[in-house]
Amino acid sequence: MRRHWLLHLLIAWAVTLPLLASATGCIPVRFGYIDQHRPPYYMGEGDKVPEPPGATVDLMRDAVAGAGFGCPPLLVRLPQARLRLALVAGDIDFTTLGEQPSYPPEIALPRDKHGDIDTSRALGNKLMVLVRARDKVPANAEPMVYFKGKTLGAAQGSAYAARLREAGLKIDDGARDLERNVEKLKLGRVDAVVISAVKAGHVEALLKRYHGDIVQLQQPLVSMRIWLAFNQNYYLAHREQVEALWSWIDANRTRLGYAAKKYKQAD
Repeated sequence: MRRHWLLHLLIAWAVTLPLLASATGCIPVRFGYIDQHRPPYYMGEGDKVPEPPGATVDLMRDAVAGAGFGCPPLLVRLPQARLRLALVAGDIDFTTLGEQPSYPPEIALPRDKHGDIDTSRALGNKLMVLVRARDKVPANAEPMVYFKGKTLGAAQGSAYAARLREAGLKIDDGARDLERNVEKLKLGRVDAVVISAVKAGHVEALLKRYHGDIVQLQQPLVSMRIWLAFNQNYYLAHREQVEALWSWIDANRTRLGYAAKKYKQAD
């Protein structure tokens, strides 16, 4: 009897929650992001959301508010490799997505008036290279040429790993995060480490803890775009708000840098 009552209660909630959301002017939206500690963009480990949660999450909260969803986003933390699968399946409504050769029809990206992907509404992202200072790699080396035949460490599940392999680079993406990759670099298990840098000065701040033993090369390995990708069905159901969010991001792209300033890196 109790299980029968509980089933009816769950069904009632499933029916009434969308109505309550509509009545209060709230359009629920789930933002999925990695379950790893990658300051200043994502703080904390696992599925818990600390406060403050990180510069990227702060930016997404501002974007959702500015786009008129009427309530803060629900935050869902997942392993990097599961985020795209969750987006396609509709288990999350949007996430950041690195530039890829192709995109499945279940993923919605900003489009221009001709129906082509609107690159002007993407966020910029540079992949920088870290090396051991004692290796004396020329600071102005061209990374794509210099590291041919060498092994580059990348974070596990990184969206850019496949693109780098396609470019002919040898990628070791077995380590979970930057700290573990740097340890592999120190031990000589990789020749360099690739790190994503959206904001100028981000990598330099991270390197302070290594006291000059690990340094950054001047030239990026590659520059690529980051999308705020939505589930296609969610986009069709809430096109006005999604388009407004993409436009908000385009108009406020420099705010990620401002948001990051309040997060201090530990030396």
